[in-house]
Amino acid sequence: MDMLDEQNVPKIASDGTVETKRLVTDAETIAQMEAEQEMERAIADLVTSAREFFEMRSECASDYERPGIVWWRRLEALALADRRAMEAFCDRDRSPRSLRAYHKFKLKMISGRRYRADA
Repeated sequence: MDMLDEQNVPKIASDGTVETKRLVTDAETIAQMEAEQEMERAIADLVTSAREFFEMRSECASDYERPGIVWWRRLEALALADRRAMEAFCDRDRSPRSLRAYHKFKLKMISGRRYRADA
């Protein structure tokens, strides 16, 4: 049987309504793939920026020296990476619930622990 020979039979519910699958366009598929890639890049950037910032912070604390411009640049890179990851994670939903979920996700990504669903 060939792909073209497949038959899609719509499901008919008990109340007489017809349930059909919505066809996904190529543009929607590409947009979803780009969003997934952006999320991966944003999280990788966040983790790298956080690691660099915390390493520098611990070095400056142990030497009792002023952090200087490099510290500020790494702090800025961390803030920008955090914002990019938040945009990818929350999209347009800025509710307190989604921001709490992002913060929890972010802390687990930075600490390197596995992210498990709370059941």
